[in-house]
Amino acid sequence: MKTLFLFVCLLGFMLPVAGQELKVSLRPIEVPLQSTGYKIVEAIDLRANKSSIGEVHYFKGQKRKVTFQNSFDQSLMGFFRSSVQAIPDKPLHIQARIYSLGVSEKPISGNNIYEGNIELVIGFFKKENSELVHLVDYTGSAQYRRSLNRMDMIENVVNRVFHNSLNYFDTWMKMQVMENRDLARSVRLEIIDTPKTSNSDTVYYSSKRPLVWSDFKEFPQRSSRFNASIFTSFSVQGKSMVESGEIVQRLELDVYMIPSQSWVKNPSDYALNHEQRHFDIVRIVADRLIKRLNQAELTPEWYEATINDLYFEAYREMNRLQEIYDKQTRHGMDTDAQERWNRMIDESLKGSWKNIDLVLDEAKK
Repeated sequence: MKTLFLFVCLLGFMLPVAGQELKVSLRPIEVPLQSTGYKIVEAIDLRANKSSIGEVHYFKGQKRKVTFQNSFDQSLMGFFRSSVQAIPDKPLHIQARIYSLGVSEKPISGNNIYEGNIELVIGFFKKENSELVHLVDYTGSAQYRRSLNRMDMIENVVNRVFHNSLNYFDTWMKMQVMENRDLARSVRLEIIDTPKTSNSDTVYYSSKRPLVWSDFKEFPQRSSRFNASIFTSFSVQGKSMVESGEIVQRLELDVYMIPSQSWVKNPSDYALNHEQRHFDIVRIVADRLIKRLNQAELTPEWYEATINDLYFEAYREMNRLQEIYDKQTRHGMDTDAQERWNRMIDESLKGSWKNIDLVLDEAKK
């Protein structure tokens, strides 16, 4: 929140204002703000007292309420539209909220000299569809001194605090636009998918490093009717930053098996192939996830939710494929089915997923 103070002193003579109210007008900034990346599309009046912005002294001890020439809402939007010239290419939509605007005066001498204060508090929000993101607040005030006849000063100082608020917001935007996540206009995805070096705790998938039985370190579960079990999965770790007004989302993807949760009773080449194919299926699912991520329409507002949805969709797909694979091959006991899956997995590892899609579609029926 920013607080600015302005002191103005104007003495002199001017004809008294007629009527029961002093009506002021909001004038646009003399030189409109050029090529801004934002457009103020809405102004919300949240003031507790909407009937006036205060009272000022008048002749013979009288006071006059200060109101706007037009409705406050019309005055605000006219001011913002005329003071800001946005870039034509999809400017950010901004909502301005007026929390308070008030003028107060008190006499400071016996010579009809009055000291006044005008305070303005505005909040600025980014508006995207029905979502609002708070950006920054501005609190500004201006003090002045005037003679009884200088009623015109009120309008001048009201305009000054509004001009200051908009100049402050424009400066804030220019300073923040390159690094503030809330102001980003686009998302760039960078996926890191390079094999890591395996160790005793984790075996990372690599076409150059197939599984060996020594990777299965857990003590066999003698009560199980299966010959072997493998724990395989994939993970996605993300880190994002803002570069030149763009969100850069880096995702690091790992496909792995856990030796301490994988076991075998009777090792054989045939059994090892069956377990390797479980590992291959995870790699295929990860490849499909990468393609979906690269094709996804990521926006600054929803990119994290979109990525999470695609991740969980891929995780469910992995579990379905593993279940279907074991069911159709009878955990490797059906050698003909195992051979069909061997061929389907090999072609899928090369990027041809037609048969995988058919299997998944069939499972939905």
